[in-house]
Amino acid sequence: MASLLREYAVSELARAGRQLARPGEKRHEGVHEARKSIRRARAVLALAGATLGKPGRRLDRSLRDLARTLSDLRDAQALEEVLLHLGELRALPASEVERLLVPVRERKRRALAAALADDPALTARRAKLAEASATALRLDWRELSPTDLRRAHDASLADLDAALDAALAAPDAEAWHRVRRRLRRLRQQETALAECCPGVVPPTPGLPELADGMGLTQDYALLLANLDETGPFAVRDRVALKRRLLPRYRRALLDASEALAASRTG
Repeated sequence: MASLLREYAVSELARAGRQLARPGEKRHEGVHEARKSIRRARAVLALAGATLGKPGRRLDRSLRDLARTLSDLRDAQALEEVLLHLGELRALPASEVERLLVPVRERKRRALAAALADDPALTARRAKLAEASATALRLDWRELSPTDLRRAHDASLADLDAALDAALAAPDAEAWHRVRRRLRRLRQQETALAECCPGVVPPTPGLPELADGMGLTQDYALLLANLDETGPFAVRDRVALKRRLLPRYRRALLDASEALAASRTG
């Protein structure tokens, strides 16, 4: 059991390194996939946190810091994906989406160029991932027990419940962002447990549906967060997008709040 979780974390870190090595335009998608693999590895480290102790926490911090160095690249790609998604939903006209994509794609190009100028072929980051993978392999996972895993899972579930309470009491953008982070980690942990330790922890009912319901609010939140002077859009577009999207965002938050409240009382 413990060895399977260790191999799961190690394989995700190895996958992250391979994703960062993708060439050309595929590198943007590679960054996205690498960040997902880093998050999955960190989710498993959190499950084993009580057993791995300080060495595990040091590895987790180094992975967190590494992922943050990729955030500018990922954010530029995510903004493009959000615009395309909102166009598919007809929340924005197709012609407007295409026009807005021009500065977004330019920002994405500049972000990648800056990252590659500082770290050609992302070699330094890939080396850090290889080092992290070797460190994860050396950690002592042998004492990890089913009881440890259940306790760690219960802690993640309690974190999600606390975030949900806070979001329902004061539904601002940051509160919902915390919900999404807690939800993502719990789902990643349950996926790893189902693959490596089936039967140790039962899946949380309604978790996939809850995650799907949060997706639209996340799209709106990301786009609205880029409607300031640091974003890629002209002033006129920022004003128009805020006027159009804020009511939709608030409606999506209200729908999510009602769904969450119903799921917790049902």
